[in-house]
Amino acid sequence: MKRLAVVLAVFLVFAVTAGAQGDAARMKPVIYAGGGIGLPLSPSAFSDGWKMGIGFGGGVGLQVTPYVEVIGKFFFNTFPLDLPEVPGITTDGGDLRFMEFGADVKYIFTVGPDSPVGPFLLAGAGMANVKVTDFTVSGDGETNTIPFGDYSETKFALAFGGGFDYMFSPKAGMWVEGRYALVLTEGDSFGYFPIRVGVKLLLGE
Repeated sequence: MKRLAVVLAVFLVFAVTAGAQGDAARMKPVIYAGGGIGLPLSPSAFSDGWKMGIGFGGGVGLQVTPYVEVIGKFFFNTFPLDLPEVPGITTDGGDLRFMEFGADVKYIFTVGPDSPVGPFLLAGAGMANVKVTDFTVSGDGETNTIPFGDYSETKFALAFGGGFDYMFSPKAGMWVEGRYALVLTEGDSFGYFPIRVGVKLLLGE
C-alpha cells in the first residue's frame, strides 16, 4: 500500500509539473460542483455495518492543456449505521463520515473534433478526516447516548477512477464519474466507491 501511495504521489507531481511548463495562456480555471451516492467496500466491518451513503462537494481546477486538468477538491461523505429494527427501540446517529480534501489529476480523451463527450481517467491524493457521530438508543422511556463523536482522525487518502464530461456549450457542461477512494487509517484502511454527477463551468477566454 505504501508503494501505491508513493507511485500515485509521483504521478501527481509529474502531471502538475508538466502542466505548469505548458503555455500559460491556455490555462483556464474550471469550477466543479456535484454529489451522489457512496458504496462502503472495506473493511468488512464497514461494508456490513453501514449502509450506502451520500456525498456532495466541489472543487476548482486548472485546465493546463486541452487534455489535462489539475483539480483542488473538497467532498463530504456520510454513511448511516445499518442496524436491524427492534420493536420498541429507536436508534439514531452512529454515522461514519469522511471529509476529503486534496487534488486530482484528470486526463480527458478526445472522441472527435466536434464531440461534446470527453471520457476521462483521474488519480488523486490528499487527506480525509474520519469521524463517527454520537449514537443514541431510546426505549422504555429511557435514552442512552454513546459518545462516538469524540472519535476523529485525519489520514492520507488516495483515489482513482474515471467517467465522462458532456459539454452543453464551450463554457458549461456536466460530469459523471466513479472512483475508488481509500483512507489509510491505522489497521484496516477504509475503502468506498463514490458515484457522482455534477456540473462544470469553464472561466476565462
